Amino acid sequence: MTDLLKEPALYAGEIDENLDLSLPATSGEEYIKQVILEARKCESVVVAEINEARLKKPTINVRPLAGCTEAPASFAPSLEWQECQVADFSKTRLYIARIRDEIQTSKRKWKPPPVDFPNMEDQKGWINLCCGSPDTEYKALPPTLDVILALNQPTIENVLEYLVNFIEEQGIIQFALGRWIYVLLVALELPLNPDMCSCLRSLARACSVIRANVINPDEYRVASLNLFICLVARYFRQLDLADQ
Repeated sequence: MTDLLKEPALYAGEIDENLDLSLPATSGEEYIKQVILEARKCESVVVAEINEARLKKPTINVRPLAGCTEAPASFAPSLEWQECQVADFSKTRLYIARIRDEIQTSKRKWKPPPVDFPNMEDQKGWINLCCGSPDTEYKALPPTLDVILALNQPTIENVLEYLVNFIEEQGIIQFALGRWIYVLLVALELPLNPDMCSCLRSLARACSVIRANVINPDEYRVASLNLFICLVARYFRQLDLADQ
């Protein structure tokens, strides 16, 4: 079989090695002979010579994103604890998904809550609504079931990005903010788009940095940081960020 593959597809006859390749072929047979002669003169492997002096240096500095900062030995969660959190989180997501489905299929009666949400692009407004601030008209709003059901996916993704950016800037996760982060993660639909995947990875990294710098730990604060790292890594499958 391999011998058959080596046989020429077109018969060219005897080839004159002195055939003038600068002249146009006078027949199809002569054209094939010219092609064969040109192919014989080509090297089997050709390597381009690169003049590195002419290469432009990159104008943008790309900083590689590191993984999570390793947890101090006393703060590291056990694998059993992480698996338990993922299981509880999964059950909560299924519950929310079932309610959404019942509302869409008119099996459940539901009315949007009378909440004046900020504009989707209003980053400061959403942060103030989630955390509360005396300098704004928005009071801290707890992320109740009705509130979350009233948010569509683009809004959920935008608010998550706002809150993660805020956490990175402040270097702390307040109780109210932590509740919002958890509930938004519960309502976040899969599969993740690239921007949302990057956002969740930033959340896990920020939590790991905060955890590594904790001086006077309390059980709730460390558990919250461990929880968000665990969910991003093990539920949303960013396993390179997981606590081992």
